[in-house]
Order: sequence, then structure tokens, then C-alpha cells
Amino acid sequence: MGHGSGYADVLVGLQYGDEGKAKIVDLLADRYDVIARFNGGANAGHTIETPRGSAKLMQVPSGAFHPGKILYIGSGCAVNLVKLAAEIEALNAQGAGLAGRLFISHRSALVQPIHVLADRAQGQHIGTTGNGIGPCYADLAARMRGGKRTAMQLRDLIDGEARAFAIMQANTESNGFHANLDVDAWTAQFAPMKAAWKIVRPFVSEDDLFLNDKVSGGARVLFEGAQSVMLDVVHGDQPFVTSSHTGPSYAYVGGDLSCRFHRKSIGVLKAIVSRVGAGEFPAELGGTRSARYCADAALNGVGQIEERETLDVDALLASGDDFSTGMALRVLTGEYGTGSGRPRRIGLLDLAQIRRAVALHGIDELFVNKCDCLTHFTRTEKGVVPVIAGYRKGPAGSEPVMTDFPGFAPLNRAAVPASSLPASLATLLRYIEEQAGCPIVGVGVGPARGDNEPFSPSLFHS
Repeated sequence: MGHGSGYADVLVGLQYGDEGKAKIVDLLADRYDVIARFNGGANAGHTIETPRGSAKLMQVPSGAFHPGKILYIGSGCAVNLVKLAAEIEALNAQGAGLAGRLFISHRSALVQPIHVLADRAQGQHIGTTGNGIGPCYADLAARMRGGKRTAMQLRDLIDGEARAFAIMQANTESNGFHANLDVDAWTAQFAPMKAAWKIVRPFVSEDDLFLNDKVSGGARVLFEGAQSVMLDVVHGDQPFVTSSHTGPSYAYVGGDLSCRFHRKSIGVLKAIVSRVGAGEFPAELGGTRSARYCADAALNGVGQIEERETLDVDALLASGDDFSTGMALRVLTGEYGTGSGRPRRIGLLDLAQIRRAVALHGIDELFVNKCDCLTHFTRTEKGVVPVIAGYRKGPAGSEPVMTDFPGFAPLNRAAVPASSLPASLATLLRYIEEQAGCPIVGVGVGPARGDNEPFSPSLFHS
């Protein structure tokens, strides 16, 4: 790792999640020594393409398939033991080799069965994944209720496994959510938790200065944000947000590293925007009609398979109707929740939103993913690629100001190096840079690790 002080960079999504952050982490991982998570839990679905096929990550950082890289789950994360144990075993089966590489802070919050129960009873109004993350963080802040502890950290299991499980079981049995539910079914969750703890325990670190010591010795850290900045618990639109801080500044709190090691913040966005769950989405194609459809589809179990089998995407694109265009784009671009499979609401690239995110969070560089998906606009009635440049006040409230760019043919990956991106796409990317006030350093033109092209000489600068 070399001598002298290292540094840390933070990578976050600039929209509502699902921007392809894991793909960029996977792309950049070889340039770092540590890949770390600082927030969220099993509500963060990341997909990466590996030599052994697709891998879906929930809690393990996205550098899992880079041999020799240290993986760190910070104290700002909420750990689901059963899901994490299953993820560790699945990744090892795919050749990740996590032994001696994965470290988990002993101060990470522990998701209890009661948290999952509470989330499933109440979270549908927000559109959560039902993984208990919000109630877990809420209990961490509450600390005690009725003179009894509400929250557990992994270190409580280390200090006394029997006592920790007894407290969690008491929390489960005494909670009012059980009025109409089978208590036995929920208390039975503790047996698999105990089995999972045996798998997770060897990876837990009790060293609060683990990362500080590594970076002081020259290590380079890449922090990987879960969810995205528009879903931040404070800076997002309450209540339709996630339950943790998602901005890059929080990496140094939830990631257990001094902020003096910060070097730069990297923002990831995608050219076609999506959002899972309820909440404000000004750029949504089809507006409230789309939001209502996606909510109903999630409740009725309608997902990618059902939509692909029943929808005529060519007819939808040619219709000239925004809702229909969004439906077609969702099918064609695979916009469904990684963990939940829920249809994502689809919208246009909103540069007013990106400008705000770049300024508020001090973003230094941009990656723009899913640029290849813009080719589908050539099949629409107008054949142009529309983006939202800003908003103005109109009779019905805020109205988008649109800018259109010429459509372009599907990219031939075998013949399209960065120097010869379609002229229309290159013009759009330069426009994004101008509007965002931030340089684009990488352009995603496909899902695989190699499907990312540099866009300016600053890519991968030291």
C-alpha cells in the first residue's frame, strides 16, 4: 500500500437510486485498496457482472470480485444477519473468497425481527423494501423504551449472545404489532439468526480505528453510497425517503474514517431516470398515472416477466403518450428493483436536479450511465432525446423547460471507442457538463464492466 498517508474518495448516486453505482465501483475498484459501505443495509440492491455471471449484492461492498481488496461495512450500516450470511456464502460460491478480506464494524446496528415486522406493517405507505431498515435506525435513535433497550449492535452479540437474543425476543413479544399476528411465527426467526451469527461473527472487527490505521499507512479507500442523494433522510422529500444519510459527507461518520482523508466525491447518474416507491418525481413520464400504475403493479405482483410478455413496446413508443413511452422504456431498459423486482417509475433526465445535487454535495466528477438506452427515443413519435433543462412557473404550478437532442442509432460496441461516440450523444454529454458545472469522466454504454468509456482526459487521474 505504500508509505505516507492515503486518501478516501466517495461515490454516490445523484438521483433516486439504481443509477448503476455498483458497476462504477466495480470499474474503479482496482485503483483502491479498500471498498467500504457507510449507510443502509439489505435495502440496497446492487448488481454487477462478473466472469462467473451476474451477482446481486445487498450488504457486501461492490468490490467483492476484485481479489485482494479489503471490503468494509461501516457502523452506519444496519445488518440483517440472515441475509448477510446467505450473501457471504453465495459470493464465496461464486469465487469471491471473502475470508480475510471482509470486515464489519462491531458498532453496526442489528436488524431485529420486530423491525422487519414493523416495516412490513407500515412501510408500504412510503414504498420501502420491507427489510426493517427504518425501524432499526429509529430504535437506534430511541435507545430505550419503557426502561428497556430497543437497539442492538453487533458488539452486543459479542459481549453476550444469550442476553442480546433475550432482549430482541422480548422486544418482539412485547410489541403492539402482534395484536393480529402469529407471535410464534416471528419468534421462530431467532433460530436462523443464531445460525447466521456463527457465519458472520468471524468477519466482525472490534477495532474502531481499522480504516484510520489503514489510510494512515497509505491505503486508498472508495466509499460506496447506498440509495442516493435524492433519498437522503433530511435532504430528500420527507416522508418518501430512505432512513439514512446518503450524501458523501456522511461517509466519514458511517464509514468510520476521519474526514481529513477526503480527496474527492464522485457522482453517478443515468440518462433515463427511475424511482421505486412513492414520492415526488417531477420528471416522471405519465405523472400520477405512472405512479399509480407502478404502486398497483407492486401490490399485485406484476413485474418484469409479466410486462415483457404482455406489452407491445413498439406500439407504446409510437403512441406519442408519455405514460406509454415510460412503460416501453422500463421494459427495454430493465428498470425493475434489484431486490424487490418492482417496476420502477420512469422519467426524463432532470438537469435542474443534477445541478442542485452537484452544488449541495460538492461533486467533483460525473459518470453518466445508460447512455445506450437513449437510442430507444428514435422509435418515438418525435424521434428526439428530450431532457429537462429547468423549471418555470406556469398556471398549473412548476412546468419543465425541455431541450431536445437528435436521436442516434444503437451503439455498436465492437466499433465505438470513446473517441467516436455518436455526435448527438457527445453534444448531449457536453450540455450535461455545462448545466451541472461538473466534468463527465465516464460514459456507460452497456451493463458489463467493460461497457464504460472515458469521456475526457481527466478519467482516472491521480
